[in-house]
Order: sequence, then C-alpha cells, then structure tokens
Amino acid sequence: MRRRHRLIFLGISLIILIGVGFYAKGNFDFLLNDFWFTSGFLLLILLSLIDQPHFSTDANVFINGVAGGISLLLVEQEFRTPIFWFFLSGVGYLAISSYLLMWNRSQALPMENKLIQFVSRINRLIGKPQALFSAFFLWGALIQFGMSTKGFNALLLYWVIFMILNVPSIASTIDQLFERNTEFNAENAIGKIFSVQSGNIYLAKLFKKQKVTPFSFVEFKHNNEIKFGLVLDHTVLEEEEWFKFLSSNEINKCFNKDVLKSKFVNGVVYKNKEQPNTGITEKLVGVVSENSNIGSLKFTYNSKIPVQEGQLVEVNINNCLVYYQIVEGTTRIDSLEEKNQSSFITGEAIQLGSWNHESTSFDKFGWVPVNNSTVKLASEIEDVQVEDGELKIGHIPNSNFPVILSKELALTHHTAVLGVTGTGKSVFSRNLIREYLKDEDVKVICIDFTGEYIDAFKDLKTCKTINDNDSTQIFNLLDEVVKESDKGYKKDQTVIDEYKRESAKLFKKSLEDFLKGDDVLSIFELPDVSNSWSILEYTRIFFRILFFLAKKEQSFGKKVCIVLEEAHTIIPEPTSLGVSDFASKAAVNSIAQIALQGRKYNIGLLVIAQRTANVSKTVLTQCNTIISFQEFDKTSSEFLANYFGEGIANTLPNLKFRQAIAAGKAMKSNVPMIFEVPEIDENLYKNSENGI
Repeated sequence: MRRRHRLIFLGISLIILIGVGFYAKGNFDFLLNDFWFTSGFLLLILLSLIDQPHFSTDANVFINGVAGGISLLLVEQEFRTPIFWFFLSGVGYLAISSYLLMWNRSQALPMENKLIQFVSRINRLIGKPQALFSAFFLWGALIQFGMSTKGFNALLLYWVIFMILNVPSIASTIDQLFERNTEFNAENAIGKIFSVQSGNIYLAKLFKKQKVTPFSFVEFKHNNEIKFGLVLDHTVLEEEEWFKFLSSNEINKCFNKDVLKSKFVNGVVYKNKEQPNTGITEKLVGVVSENSNIGSLKFTYNSKIPVQEGQLVEVNINNCLVYYQIVEGTTRIDSLEEKNQSSFITGEAIQLGSWNHESTSFDKFGWVPVNNSTVKLASEIEDVQVEDGELKIGHIPNSNFPVILSKELALTHHTAVLGVTGTGKSVFSRNLIREYLKDEDVKVICIDFTGEYIDAFKDLKTCKTINDNDSTQIFNLLDEVVKESDKGYKKDQTVIDEYKRESAKLFKKSLEDFLKGDDVLSIFELPDVSNSWSILEYTRIFFRILFFLAKKEQSFGKKVCIVLEEAHTIIPEPTSLGVSDFASKAAVNSIAQIALQGRKYNIGLLVIAQRTANVSKTVLTQCNTIISFQEFDKTSSEFLANYFGEGIANTLPNLKFRQAIAAGKAMKSNVPMIFEVPEIDENLYKNSENGI
C-alpha cells in the first residue's frame, strides 16, 4: 500500500474513532484520559496501518510489548483487576522474550533452532497490533462503559468494521485499484520500481498477472529520465513477486529513446518490444558484489552463459578495462521471511590488471570497482607479436590473451615446473628445453633417472655428459677411496685426496669437451638412484666441477641449463635423505651453490618435481619462476600459496589437464595467472631429422 493511501486511511480511521467517542461520552475528554482511546488509536490503528500492516518482526514485538505496558499505566487503580495483571504479565513476557531473541539470534529465522523458531513465531502471532491491542481496546471499552451500553456497542461496531472487514487489507486493495487505473492499464506495464541499489540496480514489484523472464529487456522512466534495463532475476516474497534489473550506459546506448511513448509513468517498468540482439547477454557474467577489494573481485553470477575456473572477465573502472581471473564459485541461499529463500551463486576472481598491448603484459590497477558494476567476459584482443628471446607458453583459458616467458630469465634465474604425474608437466618441460636450444649459445645437461629423455630427444644430437670410459674410471677411483677410508685410523688421507683429484680431472675433461664441442644436449647418467656413498660423491664432484668451470671459464661462453628431472631424487629435503646423510647433504649443497650463485655465471636450473614436500627448499626457493600444474598435497599448496597467493593457490587441485599457474621473474606479466598449455605432439619431433 502506498504511503499516501495509508496516511489517508489513518486520518479517516481517527476521525471515525473520535466521532464514535464523542457519541458515546458527549465530550472530548477521552482524547487525553481514556485507556480505550489510547490503545485503540495510538496502538491498534497507528501500528496496523503505518508500522506493521503485513507482519511483525522480533523488534516490532518488543516495541509493541513496551508500548502496551506503558499504555496500561493509564488504567486507574480501581480497574486493575486480575485481567489487568494478566495483560501486564503478557506484555512483560513479550518485551523480555523478544529482547532476548534479538540478542541471541545471528541468522535468518528458518536457520535457527526449533525452540527459537517456536518462541519467535508465537510472539509474532500474539504480539501483532491487531491481536494485542484489540484485546486492550475491547477491555478498555468494557470497563469504561459496561456491557450493553450505547458507548460500548458503538466502539464494538467500530472494532468489527476495522478488524472483521480488515481495513488495512481494504486499503491495500483500493490502493491496487488506484495503481491499476493510473499505471497498470498502460501498454506493456509490468511493475513498479521499489528501490534503487547503487545507482544502476533496480528492484521492482511485479504487477499481478504479469510475467517477466530473466535476461529480457525492459524500459522505464526514473526521475523523469527514460532508461532501459536487463532483467537479472525474479523472486517471490510475502506472496508478491519481485524482479531485479540492471540499467547501464552500455544498455541504454542499444536503444532509440525517440520511439518511446510520452505517456510512460515515472517509476513504472514496461516490457520492451524490441528485445534487440545487443550481444550484452552473451557477455554478461554478473554484477560486482560487496567485499570486493583492489586485488580480489567478488561478484554475483547472473548470466545465461556458462563460466568456469580460470575464465577471464573484465570490469570497467574509471573508464579503464580491468581484467580478473575467476578462481572460486560458491552457491548461496539467503533465507527471507516466512520460509522464502533466494538462491544464487557468488564468484571470486583475482585481479590481473589492465592490458598493456605494447608491453604485452598486465599492469596492476590500483582501485576497486563500484558495487553492482557489470562483470563481463573478456573481449578478444589483437594478435600479439612475440619478440625475440620470448616464448608464448600458452594462453589464458577461453581467451586469446597470451602468457609470455623470457627464455633468458627463465634459464639464468632458475625455473621450477611442478605437478603430479599425468598433468602435462614433463611434455611442457621438454618442449621448454627445445626452445632453450634454439639459441646457439645454450647447452643443456639433463640429469634424468627415468630414461625418458634419451627417447624423447632422439631427433637431437645428444651425448653422455660423462663418457662411458671416464665414468668407469671415476667410479673405480671412488671405490678405492671407499676401501682406503674403511681402514679407519690406518687410512692414508694423501692417497684419498689423490684419488679425488684424479676423478675431478676426469670430470673436468668430459665437461670441457661437452661445453667446447658441437653437442648441445647431454644426458648425465648414473648406474642407479640409490644414495650409496659412491653415487652421492660422484654427483657432488660433478656439480662442483661444473660450477668451477662456470665461475672460472664462464662455461666457455655458453649458457648452461641443468635439468633436474624427478628433483626429489637429486635434491631431497633433509628429512627424506638416504643412508649416508653426510654425503647426501654434500651433494645437495653443491647444487644449492649453483642455485644461489649460478645466475652470476650464466648457469641455471630447471627443477622438475611432482611434490614440493620432498624437494630441497633451499634450491626451490631460489627458483625465481614457478610453473605449477595440478597439485593435491597440503605441503605443496602451502608452499605455493606463499609464492602465488592463497586465492589462486586454492585452485591447484581443480586444474585441468595441461592447465597450470605461472608466476615469477621470467613471466612477462609478473602476476600469478592460470593458463592453458597448447597441445604438444612429441611424435612430430621423433619423426623429424632435426627438432631444433
């Protein structure tokens, strides 16, 4: 019922009540002195028509109880019978219990426990104005005039008219008739605006027998300005239908305002007959919701198009398109009054920034979007030209936004590729190695115990980092070291040192041959992957000599990439070391030295591992670029959350095949993002003569 009509009926009811009172008493003294008038007008009529015409909340019941208690104080002492004390106890109960309910309730009533629901619903039933103050009004009239008097009969008739005929309902019905006469009969009128949220979201009440469908267009006049809107959703509350629609400059530009009829009523919503194919519904994802911040976007999903994790969306902030990547979606149900519920989906996306086409990267944007701004699927951009020394390793899912990596920074500043088996990690890594080798000054040493690399790189000219003859001699020397060391206090340290020097010379000779020769890819082999002393010492001396040549000889003008496949077997965490802890730590420390200082001498690591938990954090934390495919274990998620940020790291278990998260110094855009690796067919290389 409109406010004006409620006020009119309030005035009419007051005039009639005063007339009845004057008829009963012959004067107007009752206006200030009589309890029946106070309870009848101030409480029954006023609250029923103005404050609580439809239903009462716990707060309303509390106010009714307090107001009723105060009104009872007007009753004179001679009339304070047991009924008076019964009424006073009743309003005291209502006031106290409703106050406690307001204090203890923390959620919508249907979500509370059964006891709270029962007490609240009982209170709302007996505490509504029509019930509570009807009892006061009739009792007051009875004690004032007595039974079968003209005064009591007149007031009883007034109460019958007000309650039995339900004046508030009659008022509402008449109000709807007025509404129909002035607005509903207008062509295509479907509802009336009830409220405006943040300037561009409107809530409207649907006229009876009218229908509205989500994602249809409407037109309306608001503040005497003609606008257009897009319906977002439709709900039912208190036996009335409501719909929410969005109006924006983008939507308004799609229509011709000149063809609108001048008879449109301000605040009334009309169907739009055109329903043009604007493309808006094909891109609209939803609207910005509360609690968004600079780095994270929260939005309500209102769309007929499907979206998924990793999808790129855009929001216009201060005339600048800012891009966000979806990382989370949550279903929600808001409980409304009287068992009504509204279900919807909320999404969360992290900011990538505004797109800089010249630098082919995202620039961080330093502000938040306005509430209820439109969130749309990202539009495609012009094709990007990848510069020399750069590599397009993939694209953001369902878009043509490229993910670009600097090969030099990825090599010299160390890169880690992580992920469980079967996610595309190894194929991606081997393809990255091929891209490294396209540069003439790059040499790659693969430390691989899986045997996959020899087969995968058959098309390239590969060699053994340490040839078979030198490898045999080195192991023989190390066996002699073991024999001499087993003599205990009788061992000759001079002999041991000489054996180690001889083995170091052989390592140095083989490495120099590789670095100076024509071969660009070598495989470092071990007889097994056990942590025996000789194996660990063999590995330690190899890395020590390699670092020595890089430091002293600058690797003879070459950049060296060391590939650590199944890195947990080569650089394990201290907690997972093998039998010979001292030897294991020495081997890990030799690799850690390269991780810490290698980039000064153009020597870098490509660390490939399934789980971060078993890999040396000393080495892993020196990897300035991390590309992580799907991960499940908690240790990996916690480690990568510190690197990527918790929001995007939570998506690791949900990544699809060939999807990964990339961030770090080598990435053109230094913000973590989900990307998709293109399909790579390694058979093409195996069947070719030269894969470089």
